[in-house]
Amino acid sequence: MRCTNWDVARALGKTGRGRSKTTASKYVNQLYDNEVSFRPNLILRTYENSNLKAFFLKAKKSGELTTVYNYLKEDPNIAYFMLLSGKYDFFVTTRCDNYRFKTKATVAKKTQMFTPIFTIPKGWRLDASSLLKDKIAHSKPSRGKIERIVEDFLPWDQREFDIHNLMMNNAQMSFSTVAKKLDMSHTTVKKYFYKNILPYCNVTHYFFPEGYSFYDKSFILLESDYETGLIDLFTLLPCTTYIYPFEEEIALTIFHKGIQELMFALKKLEEREYLTTHSLFTPLQWE
Repeated sequence: MRCTNWDVARALGKTGRGRSKTTASKYVNQLYDNEVSFRPNLILRTYENSNLKAFFLKAKKSGELTTVYNYLKEDPNIAYFMLLSGKYDFFVTTRCDNYRFKTKATVAKKTQMFTPIFTIPKGWRLDASSLLKDKIAHSKPSRGKIERIVEDFLPWDQREFDIHNLMMNNAQMSFSTVAKKLDMSHTTVKKYFYKNILPYCNVTHYFFPEGYSFYDKSFILLESDYETGLIDLFTLLPCTTYIYPFEEEIALTIFHKGIQELMFALKKLEEREYLTTHSLFTPLQWE
């Protein structure tokens, strides 16, 4: 996660006479520049005293979507939100207890969200449309529910949250940069990161063989007794799949090349009763 260019060069066999760590650095930078991957993220796990509440919102009037969007964008208590096209208008998460929306939207669904899962894609050399139509649509996922784990207690004070909030979208951010922003020493930030922050987080990595912007995105809300088997199926895709476990349902963000193939796969899985219910949304914007 925080390996140096020398570490990458050694792993790629680019050290020794006539070789340079700058070659490895070039490959890594191309990976990020072309959106084949992103900097690793820190995902704070679910704790009894710090957990995510998830809301699905519906604007009271269709003409008020922009008003609601701007409200959510500016609210510091919102951890993440997504503008959707479909049954609901927004998907929102927050760590604030008893959060109330002071905006022109109604809460259509509320639930607790557990630690998200990000797959390591096995089919990165293969075509997403073919996998959905010819493989996933006709597979037999194993029965099983995702384990919803709530860990006992998060022993953080404001200092840990400040460091986490700066580094959550880039776990490779230099300790010196964080130290300068928070008026701490480099040594203090490094000690807090490894001792107090990293042990309470999962580190996520992303992979999109043809670049993140190349793929269409779909957000799927579903209920199933075959959650673990479905996750195994979507791990076969070329891109990382995002899985959000809720109390009774799961949501997935799936990257694909054609909505027809995805809808075909979902229809076939539902016909064979691997899906109890499902709703398909198109993400329009997210923050």
